[in-house]
Amino acid sequence: MTKHRSVGDHLGVGIEVAAWDGVAATVDLSCACMFTREARGDRPGGGLAHLDAALSGRLLVARANGVFEAKRGEILLIDRPPDAVGAAAVLVVGLGDPDDWSTDVMAGAVSTSYALAVLMRVTSVAFAPGMLDSGLSGAQTAGAVAKMIEALTSAIAKRGWLRDEALARESSVRQWVFDVGAARYEDAVAEFAAAIRNIGST
Repeated sequence: MTKHRSVGDHLGVGIEVAAWDGVAATVDLSCACMFTREARGDRPGGGLAHLDAALSGRLLVARANGVFEAKRGEILLIDRPPDAVGAAAVLVVGLGDPDDWSTDVMAGAVSTSYALAVLMRVTSVAFAPGMLDSGLSGAQTAGAVAKMIEALTSAIAKRGWLRDEALARESSVRQWVFDVGAARYEDAVAEFAAAIRNIGST
């Protein structure tokens, strides 16, 4: 059974952490992040490798051929994924070159994913950062969780403001799941929960 736990709630959106990846996530929209190249090695590992395999290698082919270069902010929406993918649709968000990576890049990827989820009128979203899968170290990614939570809660609040001002419809998003590896699941749960508590105290 997949490890899956609620870590908080923000303005009606339940925020969770699950030990699954972009392939196994059983949601309306599964979001995966990808660099223009791997920080170490010539192929991604972990969940990003699983996603590429589920797509019969076409994700890496698309990057190699320039169809989807994974430049920062670039997106690739797969709305007819193969049966091996648990989600109804997959969104791949480009992170750019790993040498230019910062926690602000992850914040931007979360904001982009939330915006697309709102436009698509989906209810449940999973987000796989893919930082470690592409070769960044744990030390390099320090602070990323806090930035991702800050970006998500800010995006939710902005949408609520637009709704209150009669400038937008109510967001359909009610569940947001951060995908993490099984090996760091318990640490990730604690880190995400702490980041949400910190948002609530500011």
